[in-house]
Amino acid sequence: MTSVKTAALVPACNEGPRLAGVLEIITSSSLIDETIVIDDGSVDQTSQVASAFPVKVLRWEKNRGKGAALQAGLEEIPYAARYLFLDADLVNLQNEHLEMLLSPLAEPHPPAMTVGIFRHGQKKNVNLAQHYFSILNGQRALSRDFVDILPDLGWSRFGVEILLSRYAGLAQKNVYYPELRGLTHATKEEKMGLYRGFLYRLQMYRECLFALANYKKMIKLYPGKVPSEIFSRI
Repeated sequence: MTSVKTAALVPACNEGPRLAGVLEIITSSSLIDETIVIDDGSVDQTSQVASAFPVKVLRWEKNRGKGAALQAGLEEIPYAARYLFLDADLVNLQNEHLEMLLSPLAEPHPPAMTVGIFRHGQKKNVNLAQHYFSILNGQRALSRDFVDILPDLGWSRFGVEILLSRYAGLAQKNVYYPELRGLTHATKEEKMGLYRGFLYRLQMYRECLFALANYKKMIKLYPGKVPSEIFSRI
């Protein structure tokens, strides 16, 4: 049973100054049927900004991490045909970017997931990171069939993208990488200052490395809906 064709999930923590620009595009798009913003323990105006738009807001008092936020969004709208994951700090998001992420899932032989890669954005360092570390890219569209076999994402925090990409490999699913021209995002140093931003970036890298080193073990601990045949490959 599918009641929502396309659901957009936007995890956000202290993104009040940036969130409105992202939601303006999402909520104006005919491609999106329902949007959930997961306020992951913000201490700023993130929830208030989100509430000004026609979206559902899930608000947590304490930070649980990006993986838990996306897991909550999937559980809140369990019967969508496809899911769009978008970061809350995107800069220059356009409707064409949403279409590039979603349209491959409507093809006759669709991939299980698309992973957007920034091209020709305003920040060369972000473009390079997106090119060489596409496994970390947060702009993704997932098919219903892929979501139906996902492990639980709740443990993964900033390692959620690594988990999704590695799991697609384990499940032998095709992934498509559309180029999102002109799109970029605010860096942690821009949002938090050089020192705090650098420390937060180190935290992100630690969580990503943990996911990379332990994703197979964690899938076994938190299998979610993983089919038995995929366990034989872990």
